Amino acid sequence: MLTASTRVSLICSSSILSEGLKSILLDEDFTVVGQHKSCAALISAVQRDAAEVGMVVVDSDAMRNVAKEIVAIREALPRARIVVLHEDLTVASLIEAFDSGADGYILKETCCESLVNCLQLAARGEKVVPGELVHQLPQLAGATADQARAEGELSDLLSEREIATLRCLVMGHPNKVIARRLDIGEATVKVHVKAILRKLNVQNRTQAAICAVNHGVQATLPAPSQPVAAKNADSARELEQVCESNLAKPFMLADKRSQLHALSA
Repeated sequence: MLTASTRVSLICSSSILSEGLKSILLDEDFTVVGQHKSCAALISAVQRDAAEVGMVVVDSDAMRNVAKEIVAIREALPRARIVVLHEDLTVASLIEAFDSGADGYILKETCCESLVNCLQLAARGEKVVPGELVHQLPQLAGATADQARAEGELSDLLSEREIATLRCLVMGHPNKVIARRLDIGEATVKVHVKAILRKLNVQNRTQAAICAVNHGVQATLPAPSQPVAAKNADSARELEQVCESNLAKPFMLADKRSQLHALSA
């Protein structure tokens, strides 16, 4: 769990967004120690300067491959909290971020106060997700039922572990992310992928994913290794309030600082 004055590095494709985030965090319990245009630039700076970074806030627009780059940040900064800022909420993108090692997923339309509160929760060791996810739960339940029927049809061909690997292929995960998600070695993932291609009589991963989708297999939220909710009743209520406030008006970066000062007065 991190303490006050968390050292934060920002990864933003836009200098305006980067400076706006820095301005918002200026008077909070954060110290911005780096501003970078890409994940590679952050990793290079960490390796060069051996800088201590407690949290990385990364704009999804600054990443070409979200899964691979979050994994790379996690390997370079194993103890840092990683929070992704995203334009919209899809189940696939949410799963991709958390499976790759992210600790938070915040929509860019979140208001300034909620953004700060979410980052503070993430800094304290909580997992943070958008409140809008609640509205997608009925669809997720339906997708899970459809997937169960589809997997029943494929169970005659594939083992349970191969079906789990196939779900990851549908999402486009690389072997490293699949290994992390299923808690197996990369060599074992390669064995499963080879077996899937042979049993489905396809030539590559893309064809296997298409075959899976044609059979109704979809990516669904995995059972979390630890609760998304807070670790105690007080922080659970706080997380609920923050997620609900994520539906508030969009934040406009630096021009909202006066409102934050008023709230903290």
